[in-house]
Amino acid sequence: MSWKLGKKLKDSGSSFLGSKTHSSPDPGSRSTTPTPRNPNPNPEEHHAPPVVRTGMLKIRVTAAKGLSLPQGVPIPPAVQSALNAHPTSSLSSSLSTSPRIATGARQGSVNRDSLQRKQLWWLPYVVLEFDKNEVLVDALGGNLDGPVWMYSATFDVSRISDIAITAYLRTTGSGHRSGASTPGQDGAADMGNADLCLGGIRFTPELESGRLLDEWIPIQGGSGAIHVQVSFKPAQGQPLTIDSFELLKVIGKGSFGKVMQVRKRDTLRIYALKTIRKAHIVSRSEVTHTLAERTVLAQVNCPFIVPLKFSFQSTEKLYLVLAFINGGELFHHLQREGKFNETRSRFYAAELLMALEHLHSFNVVYRDLKPENILLDYTGHIALCDFGLCKLNMSSTDTTNTFCGTPEYLAPELLSGHGYTKAVDWWTLGVLLYEMLTGLPPFYDENTNEMYRKILSDPLRFPEEVSSEARSLLTQLLNRDPTRRLGVHGAQEIRNHPFFSRHIDFKKLWQKKIQPPFKPAVASAIDTSNFDEEFTSEVPLDSVVDDSHLSQTVQQQFEGFSWSVSPLGESVGRY
Repeated sequence: MSWKLGKKLKDSGSSFLGSKTHSSPDPGSRSTTPTPRNPNPNPEEHHAPPVVRTGMLKIRVTAAKGLSLPQGVPIPPAVQSALNAHPTSSLSSSLSTSPRIATGARQGSVNRDSLQRKQLWWLPYVVLEFDKNEVLVDALGGNLDGPVWMYSATFDVSRISDIAITAYLRTTGSGHRSGASTPGQDGAADMGNADLCLGGIRFTPELESGRLLDEWIPIQGGSGAIHVQVSFKPAQGQPLTIDSFELLKVIGKGSFGKVMQVRKRDTLRIYALKTIRKAHIVSRSEVTHTLAERTVLAQVNCPFIVPLKFSFQSTEKLYLVLAFINGGELFHHLQREGKFNETRSRFYAAELLMALEHLHSFNVVYRDLKPENILLDYTGHIALCDFGLCKLNMSSTDTTNTFCGTPEYLAPELLSGHGYTKAVDWWTLGVLLYEMLTGLPPFYDENTNEMYRKILSDPLRFPEEVSSEARSLLTQLLNRDPTRRLGVHGAQEIRNHPFFSRHIDFKKLWQKKIQPPFKPAVASAIDTSNFDEEFTSEVPLDSVVDDSHLSQTVQQQFEGFSWSVSPLGESVGRY
């Protein structure tokens, strides 16, 4: 994941033409909403900022009825064998009244979201999601078309977000992780997409009425219905501290601090906690970039951007609490597979297009799009992360000159030092799409200065396997003249290109009604197997920092950083 907090290329006021000191990058890593009663809301409402809400949302998923396999798909042989061996799957008496059992899972003995459940792997399971926080729920009983889950989970609410419940059927036994694949496999079928999607439900909970939702909601993208109960309890405004979380594993480190997988003690939800030492960012003049990241994350409300849940601080540190996305970096999957087919590349590019469009609607330019900053969630959707290089207050006509980004993805106008606009993000989208389709960025060279020369002057070349639609789109996105680049007049003109318009329904995409072409190999919502063992093997500690004696004037720079929105809208949890 891009929880590595790696150093990026950033040099204010310099340009390629005026500097000869850039070194070659490491080629291995490079730089481092609808309700049950209103299922079809206005699709343009997705540009609205998060509504101020905070509290705890309890979601109970009890059962389904009328589920069926996709048309023409037979019951997987392994599932049929299990059904023959277990003709009835009644609930265990010990679990019939409650889905929870007191266990030693808190000590890490069970990798199943801290809950032991009798796993009937041959029956449909669901992935329950709220605000990018995902939980896998195995069936306790029932049958193939009517599984019983009897599962309750409590989620932290810091903004309006959808509840999504998607049903899947495994195709192999419980000894195999869903999405497992053999290295080197290739072909039309994308690796990791073994489980069958049976459809799902998605709706926005009504937080204002205080009513208990208790309904059978019809499944979209399949048959049948799922029974859910939802209730909301407003927060009491208690401030957050590091003691509000149980530290589980280290998942990333950098010069400013580290990122840990944590469990919030009251709701048991899993998050990524990013810790940043104030003294370090002050000494390196990174306060502005750090505060910009917090500001952007607090503003946006997009299904394809890693959401900020909370932020708080102590006298020595800043803490960002983010959704824990554990499907791995897109970079990891791209390295493993070499390149993606056009269908998969188009899907990721379309979701990224909507993420960048959302940022631009807040006058934010991203500036650092690359596979390392794109995560895959539990079900295969992308989640854009790492907003440290964002530039705020950029209208459609504003320009900026800061030399920053990742060498392979730098736009020509940035290299030439003439200033650049939001259109720089459409160049990086083109570079990313090219890399997904071919395996390398279009102007890649191991020598950084030679690569910069190619970006500025070499013709754009395509391998034979790149389709005519893709070539047309890439040629227009990688136009060296930013005033003529596709997207300069808004993201809609990119959406209208045949590469997208003939294949993607963007309204359905925003609502996550399009099934991802790839599902990562993830055992549970707490699984860290897609993270580097260099980090996960380390003991998670919130290290003690010697008093840096930061002056009151310096501390005032961090005023307003804390964010765990109260019902009245004020921040709580100051240092």
